[in-house]
Amino acid sequence: MELNQKEQSNIYHILVRETLDRQFADWYGDLSITPRENGQTLLIGSFADQPALRGFLEQLWNLNITVINVERIENES
Repeated sequence: MELNQKEQSNIYHILVRETLDRQFADWYGDLSITPRENGQTLLIGSFADQPALRGFLEQLWNLNITVINVERIENES
């Protein structure tokens, strides 16, 4: 793996069943929250590595938030 790849974070789209408000983003730092009309919420965040992503998903689990889908978005650079 090249050095510049190690320094890059991965962007993830995480779709959850619940409606989350903007205060949720304040608790979790650099996180974009997009409510959907069907009551679901799309979370977009950057995670340094798989353990960081897993830690965030575990926090959602602990808050009883249902994760529907997790998708890594490829960098277009």
